[in-house]
Amino acid sequence: MNLDDFKPLTKGLTAPAGAPSAAENLDRFIAQMRAQDQRRRHLALGMALILCGVGAVFVAVGTAKTPGLSLIGLGSMLSAGFAWLKGRGFGRVDYAAPAREFLGAAARRYRFLGMKDAPALVPLLVMGAGGAVAVHHAASRYLNERAALLALGGYLVFFVALCVFALVVSRKDWRQQNAELLQEILRREQELQNG
Repeated sequence: MNLDDFKPLTKGLTAPAGAPSAAENLDRFIAQMRAQDQRRRHLALGMALILCGVGAVFVAVGTAKTPGLSLIGLGSMLSAGFAWLKGRGFGRVDYAAPAREFLGAAARRYRFLGMKDAPALVPLLVMGAGGAVAVHHAASRYLNERAALLALGGYLVFFVALCVFALVVSRKDWRQQNAELLQEILRREQELQNG
C-alpha cells in the first residue's frame, strides 16, 4: 500500500474551525516571548537597583570600619552593573527580525549559562576577596595567626559551598521558568532549517 492510496480518504477533511492557524500560533509564541523578556528585564533592573544600594552601604561603612567591606561593596556595585546591562539586553529585542535571526538570538538569550555570563565572575571574585579580607582582619584581632588562617580557610570553604548552592538553585529555577521556552525555540529553529 502506498501513501497515494490514502489521498481519496482525506479529500473532504479540513482542520477544525477552532484550530489556530500557523500565523496565530506564531503570534501567540511571540507574545509569550515578549512577556517573558519583559519579566526578565524588570527582574534584572530591580536586582541592579537593590545591589547598587547595598553596595553603596558597604562602601560607606567599609571605608571607615572594617577592611574588606569596601571590596564587598565594590563587588556588589559591579554586580549591579552586570545586572543592568543584562536587563537592557532584554529590552532591546527585535521581534520583527527575520525568523532565523530572531530564534537564534532568543536561543542565546535563554540558555542557562554561557560565555555571555562570564563577566559575572569578576564581581563574584571581588566580593569573595572582600569577604576573605574582612574575615581575616576580624579573626586576627581575637585569635593567633594560625587560628586566623583556619578561620580564613573555613570562610573559603563556606564561600565555595555557597557558590555551588547558588548555581544548583539557579539551574533549578531556570528549568522551571525557561527550559520549556528554550525547547520550543530550538524546535521552531529546527523546523525552519528543515524547511
